[in-house]
Amino acid sequence: MLALAIPAAAARAALPAHAQLVSTTPADGASVATATEVTLTFSEDVNARFVQVRVEGARGDETDGAPSAQGGTVTQPLAADLPAGEHMVTFRVVSVDGHPVSGTFAFTTTRGPATATATSSPTPTATSTAPTVVSSPGPSPSPVPTSSSSEGVPGWLIPAVLAIIAVLVVVPALLLSRRTTPPVEAADEDLP
Repeated sequence: MLALAIPAAAARAALPAHAQLVSTTPADGASVATATEVTLTFSEDVNARFVQVRVEGARGDETDGAPSAQGGTVTQPLAADLPAGEHMVTFRVVSVDGHPVSGTFAFTTTRGPATATATSSPTPTATSTAPTVVSSPGPSPSPVPTSSSSEGVPGWLIPAVLAIIAVLVVVPALLLSRRTTPPVEAADEDLP
């Protein structure tokens, strides 16, 4: 029995090991302020053609573009407006020996989108442009609203009036043409 167990153990040791997930950034279960990408590190190289990474949160898909693989490291960019909350990462890769490896992990972000910070900077710009608009109050914006409001004609009214006129002209013309045309039967009787 021992003679059979030794060759089997030696054969298993000679086979290459499949890729295994070694670490992730952010780590599984971690709570971070925010994240711009997810990085997965595997114990061996993965085939870049068969890498799939999906990151989902409360609003659905939170990825930005396709994942990339460099050796045993897979990187998935995240959406710039990543909201605070829990994010579920689902992955599937194929190791160089052809074995598929898949799994999931989750992390939490505590800070909302970076766009909230960006919107605070345009406010002074908007304030600086507001005095310019106030100093020249009406020449450019005023003519457009005044011309359409003085006419008082909505854009849909002209085509509607033209359609009504066409119906009023075409229908009577068709009715008159039916009255003046001799019946088809009478025309057939006159033939030799």
